[in-house]
Amino acid sequence: MKSMTRTTGLWATGALAFSFILAGCTPSATETAPEAPAEPAPAAAEASVGIAYNAALYEALPQDIKDKGYIVLATDPTDPPLEFYDEGGVLVGAEIDMVDALSTVLGIEFVITVSPFGNIIPGVEAGRFDGAVSGFADRPARQEVVDFVDYFTTSRGLLVLKGQQAELKDASAELCGKSVAVALATSAAENVVAQSEACVSGGKDAIDIQEYPTQADGVTAVRSGRADLTFFGAHAASWIAKQSEGDADELEVFLRPEDGKDINGILLRKGDLAEVFQAAIQQLMDSGDFETIWTKWGLQNVILTTATINGGTVDK
Repeated sequence: MKSMTRTTGLWATGALAFSFILAGCTPSATETAPEAPAEPAPAAAEASVGIAYNAALYEALPQDIKDKGYIVLATDPTDPPLEFYDEGGVLVGAEIDMVDALSTVLGIEFVITVSPFGNIIPGVEAGRFDGAVSGFADRPARQEVVDFVDYFTTSRGLLVLKGQQAELKDASAELCGKSVAVALATSAAENVVAQSEACVSGGKDAIDIQEYPTQADGVTAVRSGRADLTFFGAHAASWIAKQSEGDADELEVFLRPEDGKDINGILLRKGDLAEVFQAAIQQLMDSGDFETIWTKWGLQNVILTTATINGGTVDK
């Protein structure tokens, strides 16, 4: 992908007002949504395969989307390698590359807007965003107000300072009495509350739950010693630990493959976008392009081969 909006660093917090456009492989930086609808690409003569415009899917988009000419997706870019800022301040990641491909398939621009994770679902409900890519777990409670198209699974990883919390290497070890940093409104935050309640019920110390606006803040809390650990999806925890190698406050990850198993995907406004996105993502899956995109980021082992709508069945 070509260079997109530049910000101030890998864990930038001052870029919340930025948006940028993805239009196939030719994204351009912007701070406002385009005023005029974009012209759809010419209809293909044969059935579309892979990263190619699909006229039927463009026509199936809701009329208000076609009238404005773009789709607004929110993201909290603190979940590498799904979406994050690289060292040059460019927003990159597996889901960002996927959206770029979907722009070509659907023949429409995507405006990506950075938002704190906890503000995304309310923003979709309020109509500020049409959807979101931010490693969202598909949960029945969330399905009441938004739709999901699912395409990958994940479990959890604990991030700790290297050489500390050795007892947590045992995947069955409890977190009772530990200080745990979590981001507001995330599935990890919900999970750690339930774990703390179980600790208390068993006569053990409660978990000291520290809530932060973003997942990046939770990492900072661990690296500074304010928290013993933080939760991430296993994919992100492994990536973050790898990036810290050699640092004075180097991190290591303890994987918990049976903890927090989720089905994840793109979050969309309720009722009229899921079927179109399911078909577009399935087009990429069937051609092998979806696997190619995710393999680039080392995530080939977590992707599904069939895109599903609202496949999550468990609230955790």
